[in-house]
Amino acid sequence: MTAAAADQEAARDLVLRTAMLLDAEDFDAWVKLFDEDGIYELTAYSTEIRRWMTWQSSDRMTLDKMLKEVNEHVRDTAQRRHIVGMPLVEIDGNAARVRSNFSVFRTLADGQSALYMTGQYDDHIVRRSGVWLYTLHKVIADTRILDSFTHTPI
Repeated sequence: MTAAAADQEAARDLVLRTAMLLDAEDFDAWVKLFDEDGIYELTAYSTEIRRWMTWQSSDRMTLDKMLKEVNEHVRDTAQRRHIVGMPLVEIDGNAARVRSNFSVFRTLADGQSALYMTGQYDDHIVRRSGVWLYTLHKVIADTRILDSFTHTPI
């Protein structure tokens, strides 16, 4: 495998690992996928006000604190399952942009599943000591009306 192909694969693996860790609610491991100054951002376009809305913008330290406290809140306990399309990777040296479409399904304790959210990840990543990390993990949500709010990242 060439170095370029290995970088492409590693970048795709980062996005897929992100989804799997969120599904498993392994938030400690998920936060470690961010660079020291990495940002998680959740946005959506509002047709009513004709502009972009930022629902959340948090740095790594804020994410870590928030996720350590998530079980102290009343929260939706339904299982979430991310389905991620093949990521498109554009590498420029030790930086890359990775875009991928996603769907999140929500399954209740009784086994009923429904589509929860669709959107796109627009990620900016950097290679540090041979490991790809997020400098920006941006969720661009198509879905703006949610059945239930989640205290966990998408």
